[in-house]
Amino acid sequence: MRAYWILFLTAIALGNDFTKIKVNFGVWGAPTARVFAADTMEKFGSNWTALRVPLQTARYFETLEPFFAIDLDANYKDNFLIYAEFPLRRDIEAWYKDAYKRTYTFKPSELDLNVPTEAWGQWNNPTGFVKFGRFKPEMAPTPNTIVLGGAPYHDAIHWKFALGIGRYDFFISSLNPWLTESEKEEQRTVTIPNARGRVYDEPSKNLLLHKVGIDGGFGYFSIIEQSLIGGKNLEFRDFSPFVAWHNNFSYGYSKMSVALEAGLRPAKKSEFYWQFAMEDIQSPVGEVEGDKGYTTLAFLAGYKQKISLGIYGEIESRIDAVRTDPHFNNNKVPLQKMTSRKIYNSNFREQGKPNFADMYIVDYPLGYRRGPDAIDLWWNLKYISADKTFSAELESAYLRQGDCEIYSDHQKCSERKVLEGAEKLFLLDFLANYSYSKFFGIYAGAGFQSNDAWVKSGVRIFM
Repeated sequence: MRAYWILFLTAIALGNDFTKIKVNFGVWGAPTARVFAADTMEKFGSNWTALRVPLQTARYFETLEPFFAIDLDANYKDNFLIYAEFPLRRDIEAWYKDAYKRTYTFKPSELDLNVPTEAWGQWNNPTGFVKFGRFKPEMAPTPNTIVLGGAPYHDAIHWKFALGIGRYDFFISSLNPWLTESEKEEQRTVTIPNARGRVYDEPSKNLLLHKVGIDGGFGYFSIIEQSLIGGKNLEFRDFSPFVAWHNNFSYGYSKMSVALEAGLRPAKKSEFYWQFAMEDIQSPVGEVEGDKGYTTLAFLAGYKQKISLGIYGEIESRIDAVRTDPHFNNNKVPLQKMTSRKIYNSNFREQGKPNFADMYIVDYPLGYRRGPDAIDLWWNLKYISADKTFSAELESAYLRQGDCEIYSDHQKCSERKVLEGAEKLFLLDFLANYSYSKFFGIYAGAGFQSNDAWVKSGVRIFM
């Protein structure tokens, strides 16, 4: 809340150009896991418990719109922007257990305590921008990116620099280092050869990303370095924007990855794109004799196209194919896993009951949004009318995923082939939106995934 007031007072000083109140009443079904909390993570005393929520449920919960929100949007000469949302959203377990998946509530115990999800400032300049606060970065050609794509938001700084055909992005994100007691023990005792006997267990976890490339209009190419520093407090030599590779050779406190990204635009409003990511790249530098290493790979290939229909609007289409290794984003020790851990605090369960829990843990991958051990095919089709009053979107996917998850044993998964114990799913999700005016709109849709089906319907009011 303190960050809210800072943004609010700053906006008053700049001059508040636009404030919007949003109200959303409806139902918002989505594919969710069969069990709300998969297993017990940690007990605090006799009945204080933290539970792990499956990634699939948490991912779709993050698409849930607040049933009431005040948006604050202010700027100073279009050079300095401020945006913050003051939302009331439904609690994740209250939404999950509602048979109708209603987005709204009138019970204080069902209010989500984990807001805001977006509050940031941005300084624009002739060569790019600097953005800071809580936001979801936009640096990928598709939501199915295998680089920095899984977390719903970051507490971060993003510097984008573009001069001529040159492109540079620097991104630093502060991640939650909270561990359970068993994970703390792993962090202290699991041996990493390159640590050379040192123990890195300080409560600190940060992600650094450098992206350097060129964009010639007809196509682009970039090299991306990701460095996750965990168990050691961040120092300037770890994240200097102008130093490549940072000369750390994964000294027991970092996990390194390199990605190549390329795109080709053969015609107007069309684009082919590719990503190839490598983690834990093996080299003779600092390796221990007899220690078997595992280079981890992930691939993305996609194509998107916009087609103008003149007075009838526009159609957008996107198709993506993704493959991730069983141990992608994983690591031997908890603070070097390529994950963003979110702690969802909750008042939904009644204190004193045997199953009482007031916090839920979700590990969002920092790569592909569905995590490791997957071979997926996505197709998205969207129509937008010329006057922007109507839109319709269809997303379908053929999803295959093995039983290696982001928190599975790293060594066991590194020795397995992709899709062992595979689950096959077919997803179809449709949503249509219609705006009667700038003050009122409706939405409706439906979908299914294997044996699960849902509906979406509601009204939106803007003031």
